[in-house]
Amino acid sequence: MSRRGGIGRVVAGLLGRKAPGSRAFDKLFLAATRGNADAQYQLGLTYARGTESMHYPSIGLKWLLRAAEQGHAEAQHTLSLLYLSGARARGPAAAWMSEVATLAGEKNALPANANAALLYPEGLDVAADAGKAFTWATAAAKQGLPAAQANLGMLYLRGVGCERNFAEAARWCRLAADQDEAGGALGLGIVFEHGLGVTADCAEAARWYRLAAEKGNDAAATALGLLYLDGRGVGADEATARSLLAGPANRGNGFARAGLTRLQLVASTRAA
Repeated sequence: MSRRGGIGRVVAGLLGRKAPGSRAFDKLFLAATRGNADAQYQLGLTYARGTESMHYPSIGLKWLLRAAEQGHAEAQHTLSLLYLSGARARGPAAAWMSEVATLAGEKNALPANANAALLYPEGLDVAADAGKAFTWATAAAKQGLPAAQANLGMLYLRGVGCERNFAEAARWCRLAADQDEAGGALGLGIVFEHGLGVTADCAEAARWYRLAAEKGNDAAATALGLLYLDGRGVGADEATARSLLAGPANRGNGFARAGLTRLQLVASTRAA
């Protein structure tokens, strides 16, 4: 790997140009550097999500932070999700950085190591950080963003980045659900199904799961399907259970697949 070629590839990645002369990107980049929060948010998404093959999470993180620090709610919410899961880069520079790391012990790699440290002092990846995920979720939720409220409710429910607090979980999930956010309805369903800080009520859980499932939430459809399978809070109905579980199962939901397997076993036992 030549020093000149390596630097060229990394600089191209840093500038974020898939090909020279991308006017749309240039316009976005210019607006972001001039302090436009929405442009910073959009630019952060470009790098964080890998739009146009430019997947450099650490660079996306920097732009999202700039927008978030200006009070951009969507950027704050995106930061929370990014810190919640972490992200590994898969853009062109990621391969270069990997090669540098592999050659780290060789003398001829010293210039490349220096260039890597200069261009990407914090690397390309973003490490998961539950505390930061909670902090930014709180900031976005307090601005009234429904998706962030649902996210914050689930963090309280699971105790991620904070102490578990079922009352706060229910409060934030309800705020989100009241704005038709599926994630909030899912959270309330979990609260009522399992009696987390409230008296367990599977009928109430089914009501919230149904609202979320109707908006395309696979986790809620699965949970509702399992209630129908077991006849908890709703009348036992295998056909409805199968209908609810089929879609999520096809999309890889393990709980839905397990539910369908149970239905198949029941059918096999009857046939025998």
